[in-house]
Amino acid sequence: MEKIMPKPEYFTPITLGIMGGSASGKTTFASALAEQLTEFSPVVLNQDSYFRDWSEYTEAERERVITANHPDAVLWDALIADIKKLRDGDVIYMPTPGTRAAQRRTEKTSVQPSKVVIVEGHLIFWSEELRDLMDIKLFLDVDAHERVLRRMLRDVAQRGGDLEWAINWYRRDVLPNFPVYTEPCKQYADLIIPFQDENPVALRTLVAGIRARIEENGSA
Repeated sequence: MEKIMPKPEYFTPITLGIMGGSASGKTTFASALAEQLTEFSPVVLNQDSYFRDWSEYTEAERERVITANHPDAVLWDALIADIKKLRDGDVIYMPTPGTRAAQRRTEKTSVQPSKVVIVEGHLIFWSEELRDLMDIKLFLDVDAHERVLRRMLRDVAQRGGDLEWAINWYRRDVLPNFPVYTEPCKQYADLIIPFQDENPVALRTLVAGIRARIEENGSA
């Protein structure tokens, strides 16, 4: 009789959430973390990759309802499902149908599971179900004036956008939504990290802590 071998034990990856206001440095901090943890081939998921495409609206209606700073902008079910898959050791495929990236016909790619999953975005702690999947929740704290300056530089100088359009969008979408949907989520953070400038102490401390947790899981 053939002997049935037990299934190898799987360790759930460490899942980090990085939240903060627009232009607070979330992508920069996530990239720095991933660079310091290359031996674990970290996965970085950007909430913006799950922005809905609003295709159910006409062009005129879309201009009226479209947002990037209200929870309605995010395909939460798809984002949460993908994080659960990665935590279960499964492969995910991007872009997700119904997102802006899929609408642009971005080439589909696979994302392999990893011991470290980093999720970053300015709305991610708004969802309780998503918060419950995170082992560590970080909030990057940056002065509002600095964030505005960074955003204008990014949207206009780096991306070649129109300054007047960028200002109007900020007034219409960011200003009314930030104090309602982003800033209050600071209460859910395990750590609030000042990120007015680079914060190498916070980065080194987090990297050491993540490595220690992975070693503990491996020896459990």
